[in-house]
Amino acid sequence: MKHEPIQPKTSGFSLIELLVCVGIIGILISLLMPTLHNARRSAMKTRCMSNVRQLAMAWSAFPADNNNKIVYGMPDDNKGWVKRGSGMAPIKGGKLYQYIDSTEVWHCEEDKAGNTRSYSITAPMHGEKWDAHLSNPNDSWAQFGTDDFAEIINAEKQLVMLEEMDMRGWNVGSWIMYARASRKYQWIDYMAAFHGDGTVMGFADGHMEYWYWQDKDTLYASFNDQFFLNDQGNEDWLRVRNVYRSLRSENDVPELMNP
Repeated sequence: MKHEPIQPKTSGFSLIELLVCVGIIGILISLLMPTLHNARRSAMKTRCMSNVRQLAMAWSAFPADNNNKIVYGMPDDNKGWVKRGSGMAPIKGGKLYQYIDSTEVWHCEEDKAGNTRSYSITAPMHGEKWDAHLSNPNDSWAQFGTDDFAEIINAEKQLVMLEEMDMRGWNVGSWIMYARASRKYQWIDYMAAFHGDGTVMGFADGHMEYWYWQDKDTLYASFNDQFFLNDQGNEDWLRVRNVYRSLRSENDVPELMNP
């Protein structure tokens, strides 16, 4: 008697089972996406903090080779830490590039403006109108600045550079705010917030910090590219102002946290 070969049984997903699997995968993805997004943002913040640390250390090394003079903090084709304009050429042609020799350090991947250079030097550190108070004591932009590294009395508390977002195609100037008491609570530039509700800050001793902003108007200005914000009682303004000025004495800080 001839027997037919037994065919092996095959198994597979039914349409309903397949749809259930797809649904479960979709739910898992939706649950994991915020975590993955936060992890990526945290990694970008860490990388950005490393960038600012390297830039701040390069900035603090420059005076030793230049008669204790601080590098010019404005984009300038002759003496600036970077030259004017967008792209890599202004970075490579600047006075500070020789101390870093890496173009990646100058850019934050979360720079929402897409600028090649995502960081700026503050005005009091030989930047925009750094010495205006010498020629015009009534100038409201007077920055109480210096071009001499030896004059910095609290290097660990002196803000040198920070993330800046400029929608004009590149970071045109140095980062400025009103420093005089007569213009209290008035910003000029706004804070970049590439990594959530805060900004990476670099200091004169070469270290960096990440500052979270408390006032909703600080973040509003950042998210809406709002220059010259006037916000009475803004504690973020006072906090920045107290590390922004080039101090003349130990008793020069802090201002009280009230209007």
